[in-house]
Amino acid sequence: MAAWALIGLLIVAVAAVWALFKISIIFPPLVIALIIIYALNPSVSWLEKKGVRRGIGTVGSYIVIASFVTALGFALAPLAARQIETFGDDWPLFRDRLVTFVDDSVESVNERLGTDFSTTQFDCLLGSEEIGEGGGPSLEQCDRATQRFRSLVGSQTSRLTEIGFSVIEVLLWFVIGPLIGLYLLMDLPQLQRDMLNLVPAANKEEVADVGSKVGRAVGGFFRGQLMVATLVGLMSAIGFAIIGLPFWFVIGAIAGFFNLIPLVGPFIGGGIGFIIGTVYGGVGLGVQAAVVEIIVQQIDNHFLSPNVMKRTVRIHPVTVMLSLLAGGALAGFWGVLLAVPAVAVFKLVLGHLWATRVLGAEASPFGAEGRGPAPPSVIVDASSETEAKAEAQTQTKAKAPS
Repeated sequence: MAAWALIGLLIVAVAAVWALFKISIIFPPLVIALIIIYALNPSVSWLEKKGVRRGIGTVGSYIVIASFVTALGFALAPLAARQIETFGDDWPLFRDRLVTFVDDSVESVNERLGTDFSTTQFDCLLGSEEIGEGGGPSLEQCDRATQRFRSLVGSQTSRLTEIGFSVIEVLLWFVIGPLIGLYLLMDLPQLQRDMLNLVPAANKEEVADVGSKVGRAVGGFFRGQLMVATLVGLMSAIGFAIIGLPFWFVIGAIAGFFNLIPLVGPFIGGGIGFIIGTVYGGVGLGVQAAVVEIIVQQIDNHFLSPNVMKRTVRIHPVTVMLSLLAGGALAGFWGVLLAVPAVAVFKLVLGHLWATRVLGAEASPFGAEGRGPAPPSVIVDASSETEAKAEAQTQTKAKAPS
């Protein structure tokens, strides 16, 4: 029976994965809606406790967040636009300096290690001004080096219609996702009650407790990641501005955005900062930019994330990295974004089942999982307890003087 049950579960799991891949188009807007729900539900619930109708509180929260984001965009967009425009004007100089730096670095490596690495394809793809001159690759070399790249680009021109539809699809995600989040957030308490009514009465309390823990963990993760990403982007931009790195605001914003994916943001920001700093100000400025991101990462790892994300997701960094790789292989960017909370939910549910079903422990309240499972307790039947109280009262009356 156990073997056939296991085979049946595997068949169901394979069928579920196949079905999910078939309807994978619905996941991006649902993920966006999920993030919005977990980010706004605390404020909407607080307004509801204060007597504000949930629908009005939800619409009001949407309006406040949209107004804040719009105002922030109008305030910061000119700075970002100026830096992007400056980078566009400086692109020829930046390109030539980058090509020179890469060529010199590769030549130095070849001399020291006796290797024969070539930078021809890199120089040709960037369009170096030295192409055809004495110090750069010839036009024939560039033609051979970029032939594969040109054929790849040519094969993609037939897919322009498909690419256009993909862009429209992404835009629809960010329109449909907030709308789904709006309707779900309005009816969230009723949806929770409906889901709980599907559970047998004997397990309803346990499922409600586990669901509450899962909701707090996932919600805390998303809210914490948004806060940590904002702080990382702000600290990175300030650090880059202090050392005089060009385009400090844009690079800091990139570092903050990619910090939505755990452990990734500071490395990407540090890499871009090192390249920009090295090309514009030499290796010294590039190293300073990398040091800024190392400091930001240490602050994040030792102060921000442990305090902002405490009592939500406690996963070892190795598990986080493996989860990101697996999520990216299965579902691309959205898989990377959901990998850590999915593993956290799996860990929480598996830990609950192990503690209650295998160890015989009582379910610990939310936030107490880190202290280990509660010791098994003696469960007293209500009728036995009533009989014991009645017997004790009888004995007391018998001992009392008449």
